[in-house]
Amino acid sequence: MGAPTTELLAAQRHRRLLRSGVWSAYLLALVVVTVLFGPPTQRIYQALWIVVGIAAFTPDRPWRDQIRILVDWVPLIAALVVYDHSRGIANTLGMPVRVQEPAVVERGLFGGTVPTVWLQEHLAGDGGYQWWTVLTGLVYTSHFLVPWLIAAIFYVQSRERWSKYMRRILLLSYLGLLTYVLIPAAPPWYAARAGVIHTEIQRSTGFGLRMYSVDIGADWLAAHSNPVAAIPSLHAAFALLVSVALWPLARHWWWRVPLAVFPVAMGFTLVYGGEHYVIDVLLGWVYVGLAIVLARMWERRRAPTALQPAPAPRDSG
Repeated sequence: MGAPTTELLAAQRHRRLLRSGVWSAYLLALVVVTVLFGPPTQRIYQALWIVVGIAAFTPDRPWRDQIRILVDWVPLIAALVVYDHSRGIANTLGMPVRVQEPAVVERGLFGGTVPTVWLQEHLAGDGGYQWWTVLTGLVYTSHFLVPWLIAAIFYVQSRERWSKYMRRILLLSYLGLLTYVLIPAAPPWYAARAGVIHTEIQRSTGFGLRMYSVDIGADWLAAHSNPVAAIPSLHAAFALLVSVALWPLARHWWWRVPLAVFPVAMGFTLVYGGEHYVIDVLLGWVYVGLAIVLARMWERRRAPTALQPAPAPRDSG
């Protein structure tokens, strides 16, 4: 029995070396690319890194399993690419753009004050960048990275958990898209430029990250954003969805504290930076609840019904 045991240990050691070597090479390449060009935020480019990363994490899996990664991810990536491009033309389909109405509702909720204006007047100082705006810049940019990092981790851990998570991502995205088409609405910075808000408002991409050579948020927005897709805030919605997805996995309170803080920090960043009104953030959170309810309804309908026990045979006597 000594020889088979030795061969088994050698095979396991070889597998561990292969995994660690391939994974280390992948991480090194990702770090180099991130330092030189910034984190991958463009949808297809980012998806390529995710798929390759999943394959690199377990390079010794059978080739059929490697193909399965593509089969699982490509349709979802395609659906999100369609969403990205549809979102960009939602305001060109003939519906009137709501510029004044959101500002009126915001003033009505906050005693005649627009929270974005109040926050920038009290926190932005003389218009210079405060040291803590680096944090708001990182929170804002996390929207382009964190949800997809969580998706990759879920896929490696449990395909079922990943499927449920991505189902909610897609539902949330397309619920938002439907609203953008039916009710295109302008954010605070747009309303300020249109004269609806009589105060200059700086955008959140101008805070924090502009002091670096790579303005991640601005680059992504310039390529993909729709300037009148304010209602609901999917930035706020995705932050809450990430926290909801991770909450059951957080066994200790010190893990749940950042999960509870993250959506609030995102909401603050969006309002402070002029990207969204408070009502946009709140509606984004409502849409998370709606997406979860719809996903659970679909999952219950798709769940296999439990087999009913066969009736006991009657006594013929």
